[in-house]
Amino acid sequence: APMGSQRLRALGWTEGHQKAFAILQEAAGADLIPALVTEAGDGGCDAESGAGPLRATYGPNLLLSMAADPLRRPLTDDWIAVRRWPDGRATAEAILSRRVTLMRQEPSR
Repeated sequence: APMGSQRLRALGWTEGHQKAFAILQEAAGADLIPALVTEAGDGGCDAESGAGPLRATYGPNLLLSMAADPLRRPLTDDWIAVRRWPDGRATAEAILSRRVTLMRQEPSR
């Protein structure tokens, strides 16, 4: 279980999130932590992790995904996987799950 799992559960973390996170962490081959986005912007996001609040910029894979489709950027209430770096920085590496549904509206002609 991730560090601070009781705190994560209070934020809405479920067994389904845990399973998806475990698969992602194994594929990434890196130590990642789950976090819930509380505010998202162009350059990064604020989130709540099991250890408390954090600020993360977007990692390269997430930036590539966002360049292909702007709707793939983290939004408030998304669960993300965050990598902590030795120098104290944090990067959002992937979106785990989305609580809201986005709909594209085709331009009217």
